[in-house]
Amino acid sequence: MKKRILFIINPVAGVRRKDRIPRAINAWLDHDRYDYEVIYTEGRGHATEIAQQAVKDKYDIVCVAGGDGSVNEVATGLIGSETCLAIIPAGSGNGLARHLGYSILMRSTIEIINAHAVREIDVCRVNNYYFFSLIGIGFDAYVAKVFSREETRGFLTYLWCSLKSVRSFEPFAYTMQYHGVEEKGKAFMINICNSNQYGYNVKVAPQASLQDGMLDVVMVDALPKWKIPFLVLRVFLQIHMKSKYVRLMKCSAMYVEASRHAYLQVDGETVHKDKDFHISILPKALRVLVNASRFDTDVEQK
Repeated sequence: MKKRILFIINPVAGVRRKDRIPRAINAWLDHDRYDYEVIYTEGRGHATEIAQQAVKDKYDIVCVAGGDGSVNEVATGLIGSETCLAIIPAGSGNGLARHLGYSILMRSTIEIINAHAVREIDVCRVNNYYFFSLIGIGFDAYVAKVFSREETRGFLTYLWCSLKSVRSFEPFAYTMQYHGVEEKGKAFMINICNSNQYGYNVKVAPQASLQDGMLDVVMVDALPKWKIPFLVLRVFLQIHMKSKYVRLMKCSAMYVEASRHAYLQVDGETVHKDKDFHISILPKALRVLVNASRFDTDVEQK
């Protein structure tokens, strides 16, 4: 019996043309294995509604063609179900897709779907939001806000937004609690990671696993402003963990209280400012299709 797959396309995500996606699906999907339908989102939140209905309608797979924000919406609608998430990376950063081993080449992505390698990954939550890659409190959330206002997308635009945000961003004091430990300090940025990267293969938490039931917390302490551009570049060059201003810890739950309202980004999308952040993890709560040759190798290496 054929499996049923629903393709959800965000027509406005990222920098790539979306009109060729249905043609690629028709050309390269294994039609002996799958029956498929295509639907387009009409606005923020619509992808979650579509995914939830797909679960009720007993689709085997829901594949989202979009960026990290669209992936977050669809995955949120699939948590705890038997329906698998698949991704056609069509956004800017494509963080979760890259960690799962997907290619930005359309045919390679469709071949991953055809292979149908299913894995279960952890799902995380901050306050009322689910996240699958990471959240950021502080600077990177502020950058995401600046980036969202740009007319262009892509790595160079994101790098430019990061560098020009340095002058106007101010660190914040925090109190953090995890595993019975309380810590106070002043932070430039706090990343709480499920996957290993922001996107663009920029790995902020290189050893993070989607299957270990743990959060990788990357703390960036307050530092002199003239040093911030160099730290930003170290992050993009993936040598930031050697900085004396960067620390890594692991935990299964965390509470962060900021001294003032701080920007929060969830899977690359700035959602709002808040002072209290409750973070938890649901182990292996989402079924996904992966590039097994890359994903399983990364797991073994960790």
